[in-house]
Amino acid sequence: AGGLPVTITGSSFGDADTDPVGFVGATRCKRTLYVSDTSLVCVTPPGGGRDLPVEAEVGGQRSAAAGGAGFGYAPPRVLYLEPTEGPVGGGARVTVFGRNFGRTGAARSVAYVGPLACRNTTWVSDREVLCVSPRGADLYVRHPVTVRTEGVPSPREPRAQYA
Repeated sequence: AGGLPVTITGSSFGDADTDPVGFVGATRCKRTLYVSDTSLVCVTPPGGGRDLPVEAEVGGQRSAAAGGAGFGYAPPRVLYLEPTEGPVGGGARVTVFGRNFGRTGAARSVAYVGPLACRNTTWVSDREVLCVSPRGADLYVRHPVTVRTEGVPSPREPRAQYA
């Protein structure tokens, strides 16, 4: 969802505030605050993913990403869905409600019914995706619905089951 302050430490950020720009992955920080020659604060943009590089640009020069683990957003979370049942042959439109599905459709969210990917997943918002249900293998078994955003899977939610 973004909005978290992240400190960027390094060197040669300047003796004064020269309008530095921070990045999380390829996305500009909402705001970048100059603290000192060795410290900036990035207010993270909305997004998704994990181990994203955090970089700074000062005076047109972009830093190299630091080694080690990068920044990670909260994983997606499915809260509930409508409807909760559909035809075994698939093709039903299922609205999946939750959070952290990405700030745009470019976030690459994919919904799953059990182990099967939806025939099509359409991003609507950070809190909603549409799934065209896959063909089912069984009639009366309820399967958890999960969403992967930028490769990060949501945990299973007992209330979000589809049959």
